[in-house]
Amino acid sequence: MRVEVTWGSADDEQLLRRAVATALGIGLEDVVESRICPDCGSSSHGRPVVRRAGPPPTESAGHVSLSRHEDVAVVAWSAQAPVGIDVDGAGRRAWVRREARGKCVGAGITAPDPAHLTTRLLMAPSVYVAALAVDSTQEWELVVR
Repeated sequence: MRVEVTWGSADDEQLLRRAVATALGIGLEDVVESRICPDCGSSSHGRPVVRRAGPPPTESAGHVSLSRHEDVAVVAWSAQAPVGIDVDGAGRRAWVRREARGKCVGAGITAPDPAHLTTRLLMAPSVYVAALAVDSTQEWELVVR
């Protein structure tokens, strides 16, 4: 199983779609991004959801997570398993691990910490720290772009 992480600029509105398109080897126009709140079902906020473009119903384009802090952004994507990612200022390791785990299960940081997830700290630009959580018992390969 492969998990891809793509770094970019916080003001890049296309980063999530571009990361998914690159991972799938398809065009940017073939990826549709939306949001869905697991609590209320609203599409005005909540976790990102990606689908392949086309008439409904369309095929899922995998699982994604997005985080921004100051001028940096990071996207995690996997075709097979839910992912969560977080980036913050250096010195916030415990926080980014907790946030990534909450994003992975869609529960946020107020929910009990899910012990079954695999979490890794990532190499991040010098003044940041980042963590990735994956909800899978399978071995997985990390690809960083």
